[in-house]
Amino acid sequence: MENEVLTATHDFCKKYIQPYEKEIDFDSKFVKEILKEFSSHGFMALPFPKKYGGLEQSTILYSKTATIISQYSGTIASILGAHCLAAFSVLFGGGEEQKEKYLPDLIKGRLIGSFALTEQNAGSDPASIETEAIRDGNFYVLNGTKAFTTNAGLSDLYVIMAKTDKERGARGISAFIVEREDKNFVIGRQEKKMALPGLPNASLLLNGVRIPKERLLGREGMGFIIVKKVLDVGRIAAASAAVGLAKRALIESVRYSKQREQFGKPISAFEMIQSHIADMGTKVEAAELLTLKAAEAADQKQRDAAKIAAMAKYFAAQVAVDVSRLAVQIFGGYGFIQDYVVERLYKEAKMYEIIEGTNEIQKLIIANALLKEME
Repeated sequence: MENEVLTATHDFCKKYIQPYEKEIDFDSKFVKEILKEFSSHGFMALPFPKKYGGLEQSTILYSKTATIISQYSGTIASILGAHCLAAFSVLFGGGEEQKEKYLPDLIKGRLIGSFALTEQNAGSDPASIETEAIRDGNFYVLNGTKAFTTNAGLSDLYVIMAKTDKERGARGISAFIVEREDKNFVIGRQEKKMALPGLPNASLLLNGVRIPKERLLGREGMGFIIVKKVLDVGRIAAASAAVGLAKRALIESVRYSKQREQFGKPISAFEMIQSHIADMGTKVEAAELLTLKAAEAADQKQRDAAKIAAMAKYFAAQVAVDVSRLAVQIFGGYGFIQDYVVERLYKEAKMYEIIEGTNEIQKLIIANALLKEME
């Protein structure tokens, strides 16, 4: 099964993504068409239970497919990653009725999802979120603003974290489902980013959004628990995508070094270029192995799974930045030109040091876990 899925993923990307690599970042119609094809081929279903229409495959396989997709398009990998955060939120936090209502459509791609935690004054510290949800009979009324929401405007379903009890800090956070057509729910302007211009990312404005109580995921106060569970998986996905980017940078660098000639021979013959390639290859291999270890720990529900996921995300993000930087160096002046893919990879790599918790937050998670383990 695994080899078949990985081969199919490569084949799909070569057919539907590779020919439109540049267009994907500048024309949303390509993204929507590719997502339709992705869902029809079952790629969105991989990590989810069969009872809801999933394929119930391992986190390891989910990680490997994310790595492949990222080699071809960081935009598509990011859209799918954000979508899965929303679906995992329903899976981990929802009641059975909610799972039966939403998961089949999310898994089949009939609904696209977003996960909205971050706010202008609450990024690394989720307990500081200001969006609130007030109970009003059989409804909740949501007020607040979410920032940097991936898939905003593309998604049909938004998992919103909001305070139901301001006195309890993180324990007062609850998770809600908001649908795109809900009254008083507004998508803000799309952010202009340093990379991935085709990736939807915008603020969400909730100005008295009134939703039925059945759209509370789980019970009040479960939001932060859902966040932690979802981000543990999200960090593995982010690490996998970072590995994919680094692999692409390595592949492009090796290919270019064999073609580019200076002083009468390919630059791959020069020791300094070989030194760069050796560093790049070693780091990519190490990052991929650590990421797969994190995926295995998640599959086996190991006690230290969250720590290893943080390690993988932290290290893979660093590797993506380091390897893409060396790729630009190998390409020389051409690496600074937008017509060459390594220029794009270098800019995209920075994202992985920020999303799903900054590298600094990952180091805090890792250090706290190690200090407890070694008491």
